[in-house]
Amino acid sequence: MTPYTEEEKRRILLELRYFYTEAELCQKWNLTRYRVKQWKKATNYAYLIGTLREMVIVALRNGASSIAAIIGYVDYLNHAVYTEAEIEPILHGLREEGIAQEQAGVWSYNRAYSKDDTSFIF
Repeated sequence: MTPYTEEEKRRILLELRYFYTEAELCQKWNLTRYRVKQWKKATNYAYLIGTLREMVIVALRNGASSIAAIIGYVDYLNHAVYTEAEIEPILHGLREEGIAQEQAGVWSYNRAYSKDDTSFIF
């Protein structure tokens, strides 16, 4: 059984929240459903939404490509409207980390960062 840090568990659960079914997640990370259930209980999964940075990643990975679209997607996720001034620095940071790409004002998730989803998305 692979040992995961608390931060890794949280990131895996965010993948479950936003991208995968439980079966897909278990297959990707070689987990049992029981182990996922334990993690969900320990982290109060019902209230797990992620940070603003993580929600921007979700928006990018799900196809939001303009700052306005990202703002709308984040509003959909957590019912808070952020400004362009709040989102831009996050996007630039994600670009520096290799998570996001930008070309002529069009933003996208860099799938090479997660090795086509075989490693962490966040």
